[in-house]
Amino acid sequence: MRCALLSVSLPYSERVRTIDATWSQRAPSLDALEQGAARAWPATVEVAAPGGWLLRATPGLDRGRSNHALPPCRELARDELPAAIERVRAFAQQHSIRAGIQVSPLERHDSLQRGLDARGWTTNWPVLVMVGEVGPVMRPGEAAGDRLLIDDRATPEWLRAWAQCEPGRDVEAHAKTVFELLRGRAKFTRFGEWAVAIGVEDQGLVGLFCLAVAPAQRRCGLGSEIVRALLACTSASAAYLQVEQSNTAAVSMYERLGFSEAYRYCHRTEPG
Repeated sequence: MRCALLSVSLPYSERVRTIDATWSQRAPSLDALEQGAARAWPATVEVAAPGGWLLRATPGLDRGRSNHALPPCRELARDELPAAIERVRAFAQQHSIRAGIQVSPLERHDSLQRGLDARGWTTNWPVLVMVGEVGPVMRPGEAAGDRLLIDDRATPEWLRAWAQCEPGRDVEAHAKTVFELLRGRAKFTRFGEWAVAIGVEDQGLVGLFCLAVAPAQRRCGLGSEIVRALLACTSASAAYLQVEQSNTAAVSMYERLGFSEAYRYCHRTEPG
């Protein structure tokens, strides 16, 4: 089953222009967002493959964006698909992970979607990528930076807070893999044990990951507060984040902060 595009009918450049003509001239391109996100959330093994593909594997961490291949940020020709999909399958087998592809951006991958549909690959985790200009999101005087605790690694305290904010999350697996790769280049932030986030700055962009608030403290403004506080600490001009399409409460919060949809993606996995 293919990911639904819902109300998205305009290309990214046109959607941004309808929000703010001035911002549209400065907004990062789809290619910049895709490349920045790939660098900001590294896999243990990354291999550049023919045609602009990036093959990724993080054995020990069962998370799509840590293990699924990234196609090039362009429409694929139909005759490219068989060899590309076979490379994804062979790479996955080599690293003992399930074959998967992060189909991103969706608006550029109709032919890939059709090819995976025909092969019976399943669809998981429809995601929105949202982008915002840092200045308007982080309005002066609204960020509680004095309460924000920041480390350049995932400390035991940060990991405990994340476990409290996202019960059931595989904290130890992240700590041993992707978080270790982010040591020294990310900001692991928290408000005590009530809210957490990670910021990864790269080439004028800051990616926001693992944004979470403890269940008992949700709908109290902590989510907005930690986003603003984190952005107060960055020199980047634009911020982006990824949020599951079904998480309508989070999407609404990010829209109130000034983020808007850039594009969508989903994960496709080989059956069996």
